[in-house]
Amino acid sequence: MDYLEVANSTALFIIVVIVLAMVAAQAVLFIRTAMKRGYELGMTKESMGKTITNSAVFSVLPSLPIIITLLAMMPALGKYLPWLRLSVIGSAMYESMAADTALTTLGYTGLGDPNITKEAFLSVVWVMSLGIMIGPVLNTLFLKKYDTTMKGAMKAGGFISVGLGSLFLGFLAVNTVPRLLNFGDPVGQCITAVSGASAVILNYIGKKAKIRVMSEFSFPLALIIGMASAILLTKIFA
Repeated sequence: MDYLEVANSTALFIIVVIVLAMVAAQAVLFIRTAMKRGYELGMTKESMGKTITNSAVFSVLPSLPIIITLLAMMPALGKYLPWLRLSVIGSAMYESMAADTALTTLGYTGLGDPNITKEAFLSVVWVMSLGIMIGPVLNTLFLKKYDTTMKGAMKAGGFISVGLGSLFLGFLAVNTVPRLLNFGDPVGQCITAVSGASAVILNYIGKKAKIRVMSEFSFPLALIIGMASAILLTKIFA
């Protein structure tokens, strides 16, 4: 059986719908609880409605890269798994990276490999799902203690500020330097450079021109520009 028959099966669709229905029910419950608390604090229905509307509007732009990633992952992973992962607590960067890492570890070239088996697909499902669970579990067990410790350390100053900055720079280096220095993939180098430069330029313009939306959403905008450049450059150099 081809793995896409499993990935696009009715059984998987039903499982995904059940999970997403539970998530949607939680969202509705949280909204009702928040509105009830708002009335208790003396907030008007009009002000709460405006807050909900503004939040919904400002959630659209950051969601665009997620939708693009969803469409990009569907040919390789089917219609339902990317929909599930990117609709709950997943992210565009994590999901694509986790799936690609799982496949390359198994000996495939990545998400675009035409020889993926159903066993490899199931491995991708487990890696993507179990990997993302680490964050919520650690937050549940250790976040309060970690937050208290970090606040105290930040007030004390010293190495902690430098250490945190170094960790963030290390994360960026791990995700960008290998692609920038991969001279066997000039298209990947160009895409990485375009994405990074776009984020810096958009953030700079947003601050200089005092366009708050542009500076706040420089990353998702740069991600969209990077994806558009990937399509264009692939067409040119393919």
